Amino acid sequence: LRDEKNYCELNLYELALCPKLWSTSPGTILYEIAGDTDPAAFESAHCGNGHHARDAAKHKPGAFKMSVNDRETSATYAPSSWVYYHFSRFFEMGIHVPVAVYRSMDASEHHRRVVKRGLELSDGHRNLRMLAAGWRFLDSVEQGQGSAAATRAVLTDEGRQVFGTLIDNKGDRYGPEINGTRESGWGSGQNHDFQMTAPFLALRSSLPLAEAASAGIHEARKNPRMAKALSADTPVVQVVFWMQDVLEIVLLDYLLGQQDRIGNIDYNWRWYWVEDGKLQTKAAHGREPSDELKPFSPVRLRQSAINDNDAGVRRGYANFAQKTGMLDGLRHFHPGLYSKLATLAADLEAKGERYTWLTGPAGLSTSEADAIAKRAVEAFSLLRSDCEAGRLALDLDPAAFLGAEPAPAMACDAAVQ
Repeated sequence: LRDEKNYCELNLYELALCPKLWSTSPGTILYEIAGDTDPAAFESAHCGNGHHARDAAKHKPGAFKMSVNDRETSATYAPSSWVYYHFSRFFEMGIHVPVAVYRSMDASEHHRRVVKRGLELSDGHRNLRMLAAGWRFLDSVEQGQGSAAATRAVLTDEGRQVFGTLIDNKGDRYGPEINGTRESGWGSGQNHDFQMTAPFLALRSSLPLAEAASAGIHEARKNPRMAKALSADTPVVQVVFWMQDVLEIVLLDYLLGQQDRIGNIDYNWRWYWVEDGKLQTKAAHGREPSDELKPFSPVRLRQSAINDNDAGVRRGYANFAQKTGMLDGLRHFHPGLYSKLATLAADLEAKGERYTWLTGPAGLSTSEADAIAKRAVEAFSLLRSDCEAGRLALDLDPAAFLGAEPAPAMACDAAVQ
């Protein structure tokens, strides 16, 4: 809530605004600069340096990203990021999903300061051709030359303002140990590779939880590429926490129709410990806990982060979690997550308050909300069927694995709360 407030209070016109010059999708990088520095002078001197522009700034509050979907561009859909953020809060998830808020600014100002410069700096560079296509798309739309659909997706206030998501991504990129080897190529191939990671294999093992995690490590390491990324002595507790992370990522991606997840899963180091029966966590800034934490014997683990959540929700994107059957054959699931899914599926099917939020404050179309509702009902039906058949155990509880009070036991026909 603090971050939401800070994002909403930012005066975009007092910040330096630089075009994103890396990856495949355009965006505006916001920089807080010294009070006596003119934003235009900073932009002229530093925006061409890409990532290194931040070295000259006081602070980078975040990035402003718009919806960009054209034949030659990558896929980005601004509402997807804030729906991911709020869904993660509803599910009380342990993975990091960045705060995302709706913002808008004067379209002519954005075009003059950002889009023209982005196109100028990226056009003609072969390795940036998809990014340059994105800047060309925005150049056309912000000058009033885009299609009606593109204009609706990018501009508001009768074309006077450009709108999008304000967000700040944090985390280091996982290698094959979580993102998979990606040796089978983009699309379904790398999504199947993702399902050959240790935590995913453990989720599909019928062995008891700890044994499943250990077996997942052994089985994953049969792939030579994976063996280089995943040590044989990887702690079982890390894999148990990863199992929960993977469940949360897959569930969100399945519900929200994510097209571009693999290769975009990050992590942050954190301390985890049990205090008064409750799991506690804190960012780990070194390999040794502080004197304050040492009495609790904390463990240092990687917390997964999904920062690239802008290729979901929109109709027409490829839902690879659904397409490659990521919810099929699971043998372990978190009881609280199961109960929350039951609640969400029932609400969306009945067009209750969560459905109303999707078609109201979240800004989605009825067809987009209906697609999410349909997938929520299908997901819970699939999991409930496996649970009632005795194939799925509601036994995945990383907090209890570390010694915290276990989550309440959950029956397969969990009552909707």
